[in-house]
Amino acid sequence: MKKYISMILSATLIISTFLTSGIQVKAATTTKAATNVNNANLLNTYGNVFGKVGTTLGSSQILDRNAINATKKEYNSVTPENEMKPDAVLGHSANVISISQAKALGYYIPDNYPESTVPKLDFTTVDNMLKFCYENGLSMRGHTLVWHSQTPDWYFRNGYNPNGNYVNQNVMNKRMEFYIKSVMGHVFSSKYGSAVYAWDVVNEYLHAESAGGSGWQKIYGSNLGARAGFVKQAFQYAYETLEYFGLTNKVKLFYNDYNEYMEVNNIINLINYINSGKKICAGIGMQSHLTTQFPSVAYYKSALNAFAKAGFEIQITELDAGCTSLSEQAKYYYDLMSAILSAKKSGANITALVFWGLSDDHSWRSKEKPLLYSNYSTPKEAYYSVLKAYFDAGYTLAK
Repeated sequence: MKKYISMILSATLIISTFLTSGIQVKAATTTKAATNVNNANLLNTYGNVFGKVGTTLGSSQILDRNAINATKKEYNSVTPENEMKPDAVLGHSANVISISQAKALGYYIPDNYPESTVPKLDFTTVDNMLKFCYENGLSMRGHTLVWHSQTPDWYFRNGYNPNGNYVNQNVMNKRMEFYIKSVMGHVFSSKYGSAVYAWDVVNEYLHAESAGGSGWQKIYGSNLGARAGFVKQAFQYAYETLEYFGLTNKVKLFYNDYNEYMEVNNIINLINYINSGKKICAGIGMQSHLTTQFPSVAYYKSALNAFAKAGFEIQITELDAGCTSLSEQAKYYYDLMSAILSAKKSGANITALVFWGLSDDHSWRSKEKPLLYSNYSTPKEAYYSVLKAYFDAGYTLAK
């Protein structure tokens, strides 16, 4: 579970209402540009600017025609919500197989592998999501390979036994190489693998300490700061996989984190450390789990500008903005999108805008109503304010 911070910030929104082609649109001001919302959606607006505009989907949603239609109307990118996380692939309990069995299944076994067994990997949900994206013309983010959460503890222990001792760093390095290269190799060996354009290689490392000691901390130590060797090593394994498949110019690797506006210097130092010697991490995945009270748009934009100045590619990966007032939310989204578009115009290399869910009723923060749709078919005031920000920034519809 990601954490976000609530702070008190007052906001006032004066709403005027106008009608465009039978659609009631609420916006902070009525301008000629605002009337261009006719036939506009997120895909032919923000997709025109950032290339990728996306959402997250779960296993049940890719079987739901209403969810599929809602996705294809607005987005060209999908992030699996849980289907590629370590516990989905490793399972909650270990199913151990021999090295020869693993090789027969196409797993990657590192040279000088120190153990005689590996866990059997379950690619069922990965394959289902990959096939869905490919067949529906949607791109996909790989999410995620290394994370302190949703990773079974037995993965870090001797014999993959939940009661065993934690393995040493040398063994864990080999396990990590096995896992990363096997998962990525499985995806890119698939006839659907070309759907994947990016991977969140490491997720939320800088918040692992506050989340409690995971196996990563037990093995590699705590308080490693921006020079965490195992984080750099994870990116190295992922990049070597891209090299093997000839994809270094087509698929990007990202460090993904939340409250990123509060960790600017640490993130910059971490990514620079990862890239010391050779650039293997393209940049930062800004999760952007926000509220209308915090962060302020100015604070958020300052982080965006800092990452841009550091030379990082930026992908906004899990955007939602909780609220207690829908009008306040519309104003916040308008200001936020205006700031992001302004940063893009000023040279920030922002290449994806991904919302964390299709609608409030399917959001992990549903009580806060954080998204642009209340349900699959009902856009909110915030949706129209996001479109208005696009036109007010001087952009036109993609042809």
